[in-house]
Amino acid sequence: MRLGTPCVAVIAVTATTAAAQAAITGGTGSTSVIPAPASVARNVLESNTQAWAFDEVQNFVLPVDLSVDITAVGLVDASGDLTPGVIPAGTVVSSHFLHSDPETETSSTYEGTVTFDGIIVGIIVNRELIALTDGLLGNPATTYTDYNSRGLELGNDRVRLNVGRFSINYRFVTSGSTDDIRVITVVPGASTAAGAAMAGLCVLRRRRR
Repeated sequence: MRLGTPCVAVIAVTATTAAAQAAITGGTGSTSVIPAPASVARNVLESNTQAWAFDEVQNFVLPVDLSVDITAVGLVDASGDLTPGVIPAGTVVSSHFLHSDPETETSSTYEGTVTFDGIIVGIIVNRELIALTDGLLGNPATTYTDYNSRGLELGNDRVRLNVGRFSINYRFVTSGSTDDIRVITVVPGASTAAGAAMAGLCVLRRRRR
């Protein structure tokens, strides 16, 4: 599951044996928090106004290193803003999904905030990485289908990991397909200080090039 990247931050988090879940706790704007749906395949969960947010696996021990696209606090609206990282095997994580699928072929814009009770250690926005992690981190009750336009098209689409790492802001401009991201949190009680520091080093290295 680990993919090579030009700048890799190793997110050093400490696994916890606590049984607490790390869940979506709220949303604003276009966000509608729902139980895991039967499917997020294209043309199934449609709305021109609502982006759907739901929890996936909880308290899951990663069996392999997990590559993610965003590890650092800040706005990502271009590929150069990505801060790739690797969450190591053995880390206890929870995953969460945000999905938009317009009812019509015309463009629909979705904007809002999603808040979590776990600390965000990574966000996946790339279509290939989302598809690779569907089987590992997807909700077992949900059907996922891969297609060419899945994920974000940075520029029109954007996401911000907010200071404190408990929430994201997003803006999806979706037309003729879906926009999707997967958010990875650590269960309450896990240590993320080292991970945050390494994410910052990754950003500095990219900017010096």
